[in-house]
Amino acid sequence: MVLVLGLAVGGPACLFETREDQPPDDSSCPVTILNTPDAVFEAMEEALERCQQDANYERALSANFVFSPTLTDSLDQDFIGTGAFDNWTKEVELDVTNSLLAEARSLNMSFSPSRLINQNTFVRFRVPYTLDVVTKAAPGDTAYYAGVAEFDVRNEGGNWRITFWNEVETVQGKSTWGYLRGVLRLRG
Repeated sequence: MVLVLGLAVGGPACLFETREDQPPDDSSCPVTILNTPDAVFEAMEEALERCQQDANYERALSANFVFSPTLTDSLDQDFIGTGAFDNWTKEVELDVTNSLLAEARSLNMSFSPSRLINQNTFVRFRVPYTLDVVTKAAPGDTAYYAGVAEFDVRNEGGNWRITFWNEVETVQGKSTWGYLRGVLRLRG
């Protein structure tokens, strides 16, 4: 019994030794906490605009994510019979987002959400947005996209996630982000 007690007393000194903090990893993107419905927009901007990777973007999307283009985008002559928007899931969204990141030198976006429906575990936003894409191929070239979408955001186990991105309006003279999605999917 004394031997066991002696080992127990000797052991804890190693377990509770202090160590120096690890330096922050500047290469990683800060994790956006999705504890409010509005945080999904911050997560998307953080991932695409500042970090140039889709980790926070992926976290902001529900496993059941669905995208729907505007009628103009879905009936555009470039997309007749192509199925560019068929069976749009989270996996398709992430593939298209990775294609966008691979082709873009930088992205600049803005979301201006306003709440249409506000419940405890569900919020529908009306969101005018812009997306500016500076391409790697021609660094001086910038493509401008704009539109209005409705986002359904649900609380899933304490985290708010986008379940539905529905493009509802175009902006005169600009293609929507939905149109860009269709183009990128066809290229992939």
